[in-house]
Amino acid sequence: MYQSIDDPQETHDENKPRRNVLIWAAAALALFTVIAIVYLTSPGISVPQETDDFTKAELATYRKAISETQAPMRRARLQDFLTTYPSSDRNSAVEAQLDVIKSFEASQWLEVTDIVYDSKITATDKLTRLDSYAAKWGGALLGGRNDEIKTIRDGLTGALEAEKLPSRKLKDQQSPIPNSVPDGILAGGPKAPPPPQITYIPPVPIERVTVIAQNIVPPKVRRPVNPRYPRKAMRGKVEAIVTLKLNIDEKGRVAMTELVNVEAKRYGKSFVKAAERAALRTRFHPKTVNGKPAPAAGVVKRYRFQLQG
Repeated sequence: MYQSIDDPQETHDENKPRRNVLIWAAAALALFTVIAIVYLTSPGISVPQETDDFTKAELATYRKAISETQAPMRRARLQDFLTTYPSSDRNSAVEAQLDVIKSFEASQWLEVTDIVYDSKITATDKLTRLDSYAAKWGGALLGGRNDEIKTIRDGLTGALEAEKLPSRKLKDQQSPIPNSVPDGILAGGPKAPPPPQITYIPPVPIERVTVIAQNIVPPKVRRPVNPRYPRKAMRGKVEAIVTLKLNIDEKGRVAMTELVNVEAKRYGKSFVKAAERAALRTRFHPKTVNGKPAPAAGVVKRYRFQLQG
């Protein structure tokens, strides 16, 4: 009868692979634990902001200034912008707008002075026209004409009071006082001293401002860029029209865009974003004033998103 004897070497070899698996599993668990600790204790990565608070405030101030519909208020806000941001890259566009507003104000002041020194117009009408100008351009927005307006108003007020003095002559009945007695003397009384002579000194004529006609050529598209159709809108078969206002610098580049209107049933923000990107990449022949390049503001550009077929 035979007795089988197990080889101890074979039993040891069978347990060896199982022990290797346990060692690798423990090593992997330790490595994962180290990676998790490093990730949880590492500081977060800060994402730089695209624009700081100062740049946002400058852009908001500029947009608020150019959105004013009244010329005097726009001039005041643009002047405040130059004072607050003397190193802004928008100052050339601001100065160009101020020149246009100043020319407009000078032409209106010239009309007022023509009326004031017209002898055919009554003092009441002159004063009304002067007050109308002062209400629009007066106060802090006057631009240095406070003294001129005060001088003219004082002269017109004196002339108006002289026109309103009532006549003391009897019109409806015969007066017993002879006509040789002046109106200002009591009949039969002592002679009154002669009235003091009042010399009216007219205001110094204001120098006329000559407005020189300028040859202005508006900007024209030199290199158009068509916007990309938003994918979601294309899949949904949605069409749109986006209208923008562009500020173009003297090199023909778009410095700023402003949304005027968007006509779309859906995906309005995607259409506006695509139109603004196309506008910023478009190049223009710059506006010229007497042949010289100049910045232009408020140029209207319309983008139509229309599916073919």
